[in-house]
Amino acid sequence: MADTKGIRNIDEAAEAIQNATAAGRHAIEEGYEAVRDYGEKSLEYAGQVGQGLTDFVRRQPFLAVGAAFLVGYLTAQILRRIPS
Repeated sequence: MADTKGIRNIDEAAEAIQNATAAGRHAIEEGYEAVRDYGEKSLEYAGQVGQGLTDFVRRQPFLAVGAAFLVGYLTAQILRRIPS
């Protein structure tokens, strides 16, 4: 009688491990898909922003150069104030 309970407990433990493994695989697959979708959307958005920036530079080249200079100058001032 004790042997039958032990076998049953081993079978239940094995089934629980299989269920947990399947649930883990499913969660990993869902996470992978979510990350992949997010990456695709990010690339699409970056492409749109890049296209908008390209259009702006073509329409307003002097303003774009001035803005780039200002950003560079401000960045240099901020980095100069950070202690090494």
